[in-house]
Amino acid sequence: MLLRNKFVLIATLLICALSFAGLKDIAASPYSAAIEKLFAAGIVEAENDVFNPTEVLSRADAAEWIVKTFKLSTIQSMKLEEEVEKKFVYTDPLGVIDEAFVVPSAKDIVDIEGEEYIEGLIKVRAEEVVDGLYRPFEAVTGAEFALAVAKVLFGVDEPIDYSAKLSQLVYVPAELLSMERPLRREEAAQILSNFVDNPDFKIITMLATADIHGHIEPYLPSGAKYPVGAVEKMAYYVKTERAIQPDLLLMDVGDAPYNTNVANLFEGEPVIRIMNMMGYDAMVLGNHDFDFPFNVMERNSKLANFPFLGANTLYLGESPYFLEPYIIKEVDGIKIAIVGLTDDSSAWYTHPRNVAGITFEEQYSAAKRLLDEVSPQADLVVALAHLHGGNRVLPTKVTGYDLIFEGGRDVVAFPEKINGSWVISSGKHAELISKTNLNIYNGEVIGINFAHVFMSQNLPQDEEVVEVVQSYVSQLDEKLGTVIGKTEVDLDGERGTVRLKESNLANAIADSLREMTGTEFAIQNGGGVRASVPAGDITIKDVYTVLPFDNLVVAVRATGKQIWDVLEHGISAYPAAAGQFLQVSGLEYTFDASKPPYERLLSVTSNGIPLDPEKTYTLTANDFLTGGGDKFIMFLEMEKFIETKSFLRDAFAEYVERHGTIAPVNEGRITIINPAN
Repeated sequence: MLLRNKFVLIATLLICALSFAGLKDIAASPYSAAIEKLFAAGIVEAENDVFNPTEVLSRADAAEWIVKTFKLSTIQSMKLEEEVEKKFVYTDPLGVIDEAFVVPSAKDIVDIEGEEYIEGLIKVRAEEVVDGLYRPFEAVTGAEFALAVAKVLFGVDEPIDYSAKLSQLVYVPAELLSMERPLRREEAAQILSNFVDNPDFKIITMLATADIHGHIEPYLPSGAKYPVGAVEKMAYYVKTERAIQPDLLLMDVGDAPYNTNVANLFEGEPVIRIMNMMGYDAMVLGNHDFDFPFNVMERNSKLANFPFLGANTLYLGESPYFLEPYIIKEVDGIKIAIVGLTDDSSAWYTHPRNVAGITFEEQYSAAKRLLDEVSPQADLVVALAHLHGGNRVLPTKVTGYDLIFEGGRDVVAFPEKINGSWVISSGKHAELISKTNLNIYNGEVIGINFAHVFMSQNLPQDEEVVEVVQSYVSQLDEKLGTVIGKTEVDLDGERGTVRLKESNLANAIADSLREMTGTEFAIQNGGGVRASVPAGDITIKDVYTVLPFDNLVVAVRATGKQIWDVLEHGISAYPAAAGQFLQVSGLEYTFDASKPPYERLLSVTSNGIPLDPEKTYTLTANDFLTGGGDKFIMFLEMEKFIETKSFLRDAFAEYVERHGTIAPVNEGRITIINPAN
């Protein structure tokens, strides 16, 4: 018996010696086991194997420990010489990410060790910057530390009794969570150890993109000084996230493959190929996923290593074989149903030939039908909802979706809980990836934390993706680099111009349509003009960038009354920046923005002479409009007497080549009484 006890004693001493082999100074700490647990997990570090357990914890170290424990993202800020006021969100669809979104959050954290962790904690709004300062080297109190942990655990977007909820989860002396004295390092370790290697606690990460619109290259947003976006940066970020958090989902909320030159020239193939490299789990169809014929979508679905979701998209009355209504993924033991919903009015916003045979089940009834089907099979139900304004209506009509990732709104907003569902925005144009962490305790979601991770110029990039992008771009540039003319002035094609007021660029485009067909008048929808051109050379690439859609030039015969109705519909959504807003050639029109929709138009003239409502005129447009796109159904009653095989960009390119040098101006073709801006 004595010999046996001796062996037990020796074994115990050996275990203790091995346990503390990495840290020399924690044997006397009552929290040594917690420290060892965090050290083994890589959450805390020790210089020269010394942890200093009784020293106070600095705010900088607190940020690092919390970020690592709860698998938050580290955030690399961009350093500028000029001072820029920090921004976090924009709620106007015309907004863009610029350098203000990626500069350091506080003046006193720039270039210090651990800056990226502090930024990560600020990003999820678990900490605040006061008077531009974070005070990284000051001691953090128990109450401050506990509050930051609680905000990460339970979120910040709804009222919560943080102290009460945290005390239910953390097994520590109660005074640690409320004391106003500086917290010791060993005490902080004890608090965090409750969430490390705890089988009852799980973190599931959801990464989402939305409205990429073919932006595989960095681009310079209007008004910004530095380029943003690019899928090679997104790919690098996703790869780093997978390294620290294998339990993640990567999803896209629609409108990914098309709408830039390189994406359109290869019919979406570059985007799908890169999404494969990034390891997407699912993508829902957006309205712009119908910008090419249906067989192109079918081909891209076969190219993709992930499912295309379209719960309410029908072809000849049936669900197409290459679309899935939903998928169920099991992540760390949690079954998650992902339902894909597409705006049921999508057929109105693309070329009619692309949606021949396609119909859409009413979006909210489809959402309810699918929810009823998947709920018994899943622990959580997620909607990828490309419903534009309907994203926020969905939870008011259909109760039960845990998270709704929204597409088509083109905003950068914080999550909002609507009727029990979290509505999550993920930006546009590859400018960001949204990261949502679901914190799960005993099988229940106890809270979420959220971050927009902006793809700024200073971030690393995935070199394999860079090679793929460059291979496609080089093929594109060979064709599109040809100079076809010059402009003496900047050509304004900004979204906030072409969709809200007269544009000199859109004037020139409308003129090019009239010149091609020889009609009396021409119109161009603002939504079809997608970029500006600076003064100087005009290349084929510029023309493709301005006019990326494959819309053909068509001429119709229309009465003065029908033209009046067309223009009245074009301004009906004002002051919303709607694509149906019309630019004109050969015409002038005036409207009063203060009047109700469809009662706004005051006059329509040509060279000052009012149009005769009974007279028939000739009018050039594009086949998107003449096919009833953007709900211009009045065109369906008009006679088409010219149906060209030329795209809009062909007409404009020929116009530039014919004139050599252009200098269009705003001529008063559109006059707005009581404008909104």
